[in-house]
Parts: sequence; structure tokens; C-alpha cells
Amino acid sequence: MGLGAILKKMFGAADNDTGEGSLGEAIEYKGYQIYLKARPMDGQFGVGGVIRKEIDGEMREHLFFRADQLPSREMCDELTLQKAKQTIDQQGDDIFGRP
Repeated sequence: MGLGAILKKMFGAADNDTGEGSLGEAIEYKGYQIYLKARPMDGQFGVGGVIRKEIDGEMREHLFFRADQLPSREMCDELTLQKAKQTIDQQGDDIFGRP
């Protein structure tokens, strides 16, 4: 099992199903779609999510998770959104690597 499959399982996505239904509601930011995926961890919530963007007709996806843990889902979602926006601002399309 590859790293991508492991991360998708961690975030609750099926093996070949990362469609919007499995990701929840997107937050639009500068042409990117951000999906918040807080992970329950030892009574707290871990920061993580998915950043997607269509490039040249292909939907590209970047899974991310951080070591940060917060006591409530709301606080976690707020920090996750902040981290996702920061990543987009700093790296742009480079977060998807080379095709």
C-alpha cells in the first residue's frame, strides 16, 4: 500500500473515490478547493485536509496533515484552514509537484 493510499484512508476517502461526496464541502480560496479533515487523536483533533485544483483539465490533489492537535473540532478546522491558505499563498501550484 502506497503512502497516498494510507493518507486517503486516514482522511476517510475510499481507494479510488476522492470525489466531492467523500470529501465534504469545499472552501474556495484563490481558485483552489480546501477540504477540512480533522482527525480524532487522543481526545483532541489533528490538523489535516485536502487541497484540490483543476489544472489543464485534470483535478490535482494535495493531502496534508500536521502534528498540531487542538481540543475542539472548531478550533482544529480554523487552524487547518489557516494552514491550507498559507500553503497555497507560499507554494501555489507547486504543492502538486510535477505531473
